[in-house]
Amino acid sequence: MGLQVVVGIIQNKEGQYLLALRPHGKPLAGFWEFPGGKIEKTETAYQALCRELTEELGIIVTSAELFCEYVYEAPKVICFSVWQVKAYEGQPKPLAADELKWSDKMSLAQHIFPPPNRTILEKLGVPWCGC
Repeated sequence: MGLQVVVGIIQNKEGQYLLALRPHGKPLAGFWEFPGGKIEKTETAYQALCRELTEELGIIVTSAELFCEYVYEAPKVICFSVWQVKAYEGQPKPLAADELKWSDKMSLAQHIFPPPNRTILEKLGVPWCGC
C-alpha cells in the first residue's frame, strides 16, 4: 500500500499559502512544503490532518475538506491525502520546521519543493518550471 501521508493547504485572508521549510537533519532539508505528515494506522486522514497540524503548527483545525488524493511512486510508494483547511484556531508557529512563510500563488513556483509536491502545485494551477 505504501506510506500514507496527509497534507494541509492553509490560506490566510489575503489568499496566501502557508509553507514550511523542512528542518536541517531531516530528509529533503531546505525544501519548502505544505505542512503535514504520516497517517497512523488507527487514524482517518482527517484525524491525521488535525493531529499533524497541531503538532507541527500549534493550530487546531475546525474545518477542512478533501482537495485531492494521489500516489507518488519514486523511489517508494507514497499515498497523499491533501486537504484544504477552511478554518482553524490559533496562530501557526514553526514547531517542526525551520521557518514558516506565507506565499501568494504566483510566488509558489519560486520555492524549491520536494518532487512529490509537484502534483499539489499543478492542481492549484501554479506554473511549474521543472527547475
